[in-house]
Amino acid sequence: MKYFPVFSTFVLIFSLLHVLAYSQSSDSQGKKASIAGTWEAGVLVGPDFYFGDLNPGFYTSRNVSVAGGLFIMRQFTNVTGLKAQIAFGGLRGSRDFNDEQGARTYSFTGSDFDFTANVVFNLSNLFSPYDSGRHLFIYASLGLGLTAWKSNLNETVNGEVFIPDQNGGMQVSLVVPLGLGLQYSFTEKIRAGIEYSIRPVASDMLDQKAGGLKYDAVNMLSLTASFRFGKSKKALKVEEYPYASPVTYQPAPYDALPADTLTPALIAAPPNINDVYIYAVQVCAYAKHQYSAIWVKKHYHLDYSVRREKEAGLERFIIGHYKYLKDAKALCEKLRKKGIRDAWVIAYKDGKRHHVVAI
Repeated sequence: MKYFPVFSTFVLIFSLLHVLAYSQSSDSQGKKASIAGTWEAGVLVGPDFYFGDLNPGFYTSRNVSVAGGLFIMRQFTNVTGLKAQIAFGGLRGSRDFNDEQGARTYSFTGSDFDFTANVVFNLSNLFSPYDSGRHLFIYASLGLGLTAWKSNLNETVNGEVFIPDQNGGMQVSLVVPLGLGLQYSFTEKIRAGIEYSIRPVASDMLDQKAGGLKYDAVNMLSLTASFRFGKSKKALKVEEYPYASPVTYQPAPYDALPADTLTPALIAAPPNINDVYIYAVQVCAYAKHQYSAIWVKKHYHLDYSVRREKEAGLERFIIGHYKYLKDAKALCEKLRKKGIRDAWVIAYKDGKRHHVVAI
């Protein structure tokens, strides 16, 4: 627990730096693909572990109790959320002493209740652009709150039990939880996970025995089940619409295409300004990330050449060009089945990007 303040400060600063740099991911229409604005509510249950003067080690069978709780979280960006949590559980611990006064055993039991507000960082979305098809998430949290507890200390000497002087009432102090968890999304709404939280308390009196360690703690291993609800403020709308500032179309080179994909529609002559529309497929788009066309090709395992279009700080990545809409739609559906959910058909007119085609 000695290095907890330094470690937690490092985690917070590091996470905030990455949030500022990478939290903005975009869908293929240039809108931010986001879960911002949604809510998540759930329950947690599992063992808690007292750590203090009467149990200086990580785990013994004499310091474990059962705990549970409720939480609700507001998701502000793809990476950051704020979670309010209520947790309650048992307290117990004991330790044997052998000194000049003889053999003695100190033991205590009690219960605690705490309320905390926690900033939650989705590390999966932090280091990789948000993907609505992702099911497994790793997250970290850092919080602040109040904990209240009531406990009783006993001293046993040669089989005889004594009750030392102690505060027998309810006590309150600050608690600073730091957590790391793994969550799996079964559906868009239903999730389950596991989390371990280190929960140091700004007091040495959880066990009613002063001295030794400066701060006691009640760590917790939780199994969680939750339900996500509400709609993203930036929910995607798939519709046909004109672009305010069209971008000049750049035809893709064909030498990078595998031979078995060269259909007549694909190898047709480059777009002509007399054509009504020419169609291509947009794979993805990013507003803040600096990715190259080569990276996108490798990341999405594409067999097609990838070209990049820039418009007002947004970078879009495009593949193929087709004279017939049905061919572009077929490629788009193929990409979506591979898990590329931000694939859309784009129409060009007079050599310029014109609209997204709803499919």
